[in-house]
Amino acid sequence: MKATPTPAVPPAERPLNAPWWLAPALFTVAAALGGAWGYRSCPIVQGSAWPALPYVVPLALVAASWRPSAHRDTRTRGLVLGAVGAWLALVYAHLATFVLCTVAVVLWAFQGGG
Repeated sequence: MKATPTPAVPPAERPLNAPWWLAPALFTVAAALGGAWGYRSCPIVQGSAWPALPYVVPLALVAASWRPSAHRDTRTRGLVLGAVGAWLALVYAHLATFVLCTVAVVLWAFQGGG
């Protein structure tokens, strides 16, 4: 009886560290709290709700950080996406306020305000 050789099995990928979800969970909490604090602390909160629509972008970045990856180099992608999403959620409302005020001043200046 002839033994059939078994095919070589490639080395297994390194398994994920146990708390792989810890960083995305922290980024999710940071984005939610940063977005709420940033939106409540700026003057556009008394306006209509349309300035809150672009919060979809930071939340999408944070949601993308939840995708688990087995490689160490692609874990960095999740950390960067989560950090950028949390930072954008924090500063978006103040950035929108600055842009709206700048547009108002420029329009006022071109209309001969004074």
